[in-house]
Amino acid sequence: MKPAYNIWDLRDQAKRRIPKAIWEFIERGSEDDILIRENNEALRRIKFDLRTLRDVTTRDMSIELFGKKRPSPLIIAPTGIADLACFRGESAIAGAAAAAGLPFSLATSSTTSVDTIARITSGGTGFWQQMYLWERRDLSWQVVDRAAALGAEALIVTVDVPIWPNREFNKRNGMANPIKANPLLAWSIMQRPGWMTTVLGRYLLNGGLPTFANYPAEVAKTGRVTNSPSVTWDDVRELKRRFPGKLLLKGMLNREDVIAAADNGVDGVVVSNHGGRTFDAAPASIEVLAEIVDAVADKMTVIFDSGIRRGSDVLKAMAIGAHAVMIGRATLYGAGAGGQPGAARAIDILKEEISTSMAMIGVRSLVELDRSYLRAGTVPGL
Repeated sequence: MKPAYNIWDLRDQAKRRIPKAIWEFIERGSEDDILIRENNEALRRIKFDLRTLRDVTTRDMSIELFGKKRPSPLIIAPTGIADLACFRGESAIAGAAAAAGLPFSLATSSTTSVDTIARITSGGTGFWQQMYLWERRDLSWQVVDRAAALGAEALIVTVDVPIWPNREFNKRNGMANPIKANPLLAWSIMQRPGWMTTVLGRYLLNGGLPTFANYPAEVAKTGRVTNSPSVTWDDVRELKRRFPGKLLLKGMLNREDVIAAADNGVDGVVVSNHGGRTFDAAPASIEVLAEIVDAVADKMTVIFDSGIRRGSDVLKAMAIGAHAVMIGRATLYGAGAGGQPGAARAIDILKEEISTSMAMIGVRSLVELDRSYLRAGTVPGL
C-alpha cells in the first residue's frame, strides 16, 4: 500500500485496484448520484467559529456511549460488500476496528459468519448486528436470536430500504451481491488482473466465492429473501422485546419518526440516508441532524451517518449534537487499498484529523463542543 495522508488517498488507491463493477457498487448511489455529492458538500458548507489562545496541548477524543467509555466517537457502519474490497475484507475491517476499540457493525448481507466476527471483536468493544426485516418474520427472528446469543451489543434495524433501490449502474455492470458470473462482470474483473489474482483467485483456492453467511438455512434453500415493505412499529416493539441489547433504527430523517422511536422505547437512531445509496431525492443527513437532535437527544442516543470523509466532519456532527458518528466507505477504501492495514490507516487518519481539528477549534475534550463553535448561518436548520 502506498502512503495515504487522507481518506481521499485511500479512495484513489482502492479505485485503481478494484474492478469497475465492484467499485461502482461501493462508491455510487442511486439514479443520478446527486445525494452522494450533496452529503459531502453539505458538510463542507458548515464552518467553525474558532477559539484561540487556549491551552490545547492535551486533547481527549473519548466519549461515553451506551454506558461505556469509547476511545473515539467512531463506529464502523454496516457494509455488506467488504469481502469484495479485498480478500476477507469484513474480517480485515473488524480486526482494525477491534484494535482501535471501535464497535464494528455486521451487515445482514455479510459473507462472513457472525461467529467469526464475534471472535475477532471480542477483545475490542464488541460487535453490532445490522438487519433488514423480511416478510417471513420468523426467519428474521432467527438472525436476531443468533446475534443475541453471540453477544451482539446492539441491533441496528435499517428502515430506509422498504424495497430494493433503483441502482441502475449495477444492472449495467452485471453486478450483484453476492457476485454471480456473467460476461459484463467477467470483463470488468479482467481489467484488474491484480484483484483477479489476490482476491478472486484466493477465494477460489479457499472454498469458492463469498456467499451470504448468516441467512437462515431455509433461505439458503429457497434463494435470496427480499426486504419487507410491511414493517411497522409493531415490529419495532417485538424487536425491543426479543433483543436484550440496545435497539437502534438506522435511516431516520424525519422528526416525527424519531419522536415515535423514542416513544416506542428505541435506544438510539442513526440519522442516515444510507450514504446516498437508497433514494436520490432524500435530504443530506447533516441537513436534518439539528432538528432530530432537538427533538430526542435528551431521550435517546443520536448517531450521525453519511458523508464523513474528514475528522472535521465528525466534529461538525458532534457540535450539532450527535453523540457519535458512523463511517462506512472510509474503511472500505482502506481495505480496498491495503487489507487490514489499510482499514487501520483509515481509522488512524480520521483520529489524527479529529485531534488536529480539536486544537484548531480550541477544545480539549469533545464534551466541550456545542453549537456555539459553529459559524452562524452555515448550519442547515439553525
